[in-house]
Amino acid sequence: MRKTLAGITPIKKVLTELSRLPKVIGVFVISKEGFVIESITSREAFDEEALAAMSTAAIGSIEALGKELDLGKTEMITLEYSGSLILASDLGENLVMLVAEKGAVLGRLRYELKKNIPRITAAL
Repeated sequence: MRKTLAGITPIKKVLTELSRLPKVIGVFVISKEGFVIESITSREAFDEEALAAMSTAAIGSIEALGKELDLGKTEMITLEYSGSLILASDLGENLVMLVAEKGAVLGRLRYELKKNIPRITAAL
């Protein structure tokens, strides 16, 4: 990874900015092989390796569903749970996932994540 003058990689900088959005718990860049490339999280209890492995399997299934139904390329996946939500976007060989508490403003999170995808991709 490239280091900036301050010692922070460009990818870490973008993820840190996203993690500062209201109610965001974590932001992760995950390879499609199921490995965490970079992450920022406020929860010590996150099992990042399990998140990465399960996410790639789930997203692979969602993409296969879209392909089978001829819906086009998957752009952003939104999962809502009783206590939180997950947004995931395809970055080619990788994925970016944003996890937030329930009550986060979904539209803002979608906008900010989509806006920052080119920065994340460029930083990889």
